[in-house]
Amino acid sequence: MNSQWKPTEILFLWQLAVSGGGDWFKDVKPQIDARVRKRLEAAKLIDVEKRKSPSGRGSPMFVSLSDAGWRWLEENLDVDLTSKSPAGTSILQKLLCRLKTFTERANVSLSDLLSPAEKSAEDGEAYLDELVKTTYLTISRGETNVRVRLAEIRKALCRTPRERLDETLLRMAGDGRASLYRLDNPAEIHAEDREAVLRTATGEERHILYLGGRGS
Repeated sequence: MNSQWKPTEILFLWQLAVSGGGDWFKDVKPQIDARVRKRLEAAKLIDVEKRKSPSGRGSPMFVSLSDAGWRWLEENLDVDLTSKSPAGTSILQKLLCRLKTFTERANVSLSDLLSPAEKSAEDGEAYLDELVKTTYLTISRGETNVRVRLAEIRKALCRTPRERLDETLLRMAGDGRASLYRLDNPAEIHAEDREAVLRTATGEERHILYLGGRGS
């Protein structure tokens, strides 16, 4: 996949991500110069601010991923990261630690994430239920009972036939494991929401998914 960003710049974004979303600029590896930092900031992928140092001395620069930066990483997971920078190993180690925390919190096995084709054949409906749950928690960053747009679910599960995904969502809603809602404010409904709309048996439109409890 082609990208306007160099591998070192993308590794810089990933280092922010695995550090919880932000870090002191001087501590982020690989290091980038001011010109590149300003370019990332101009692209609205990062936010830069002066913060009081934990030591109480001075106000060094703190850099964090913006919402657009998080989205860019999510949408470009297959980007080429070929680089001689040793920072890649550090990022992988931190990412695996966070993956471990996520799988434990979400009660999802590593095989559910890494061998979906085999699980699909073996588990049928149970597999699709787990796939929806895993995708939801990935988008919500591990939180339950928060609003996730069906447009995001469909984009992440683009290889799952729409009819099967709709059946799964309606089944989960029917037995109380999920809640489906419509967006009542027309200003909130974008083109992708209209494209991703789920219609119930009575023709009602649904745009939003909640898992882990009834949405409020």
